Amino acid sequence: MTPAGHLALNGFLGGLALLLAASAPASAQPRWVAGTYIYADLCTMAGDGAQTGRRITLKRWPGGDNLVYEGAGLPAPIEAAVTIDDTTKALAFQVETRGGPVSFRGTAGPDALVGTLDGADGAQPLRLKRVLRARAQETCPGEITGSIN
Repeated sequence: MTPAGHLALNGFLGGLALLLAASAPASAQPRWVAGTYIYADLCTMAGDGAQTGRRITLKRWPGGDNLVYEGAGLPAPIEAAVTIDDTTKALAFQVETRGGPVSFRGTAGPDALVGTLDGADGAQPLRLKRVLRARAQETCPGEITGSIN
């Protein structure tokens, strides 16, 4: 075979290999990326220093997942077991507080944790924005007052 024939054959075989690789099914990633996901609206009122809201910290690791629940009026953060469906991002947990059990069912997305929180006050919708850092003692946004001209 001539050098030009070898070059053409190599090109054909290389193209065939690329075509076969492209047609092979891509392997799906079975789990979210490991790391810490923080969803929160927990803040401190400027006037009296009272806290309001919640912070839910989800920790995903190859060895397992756990969750830390913090809320206004709780004396300390509470660690809880969590169940997560990697495909649908459905998330559920239950914690024991002084006021009784608190449970959550919903979904954890890239921007927010959305679902239903059920506790002593009954079931209520919950939407917590995902934040990059857990900011202790962050001041709650104040009321905006003024006139529109």
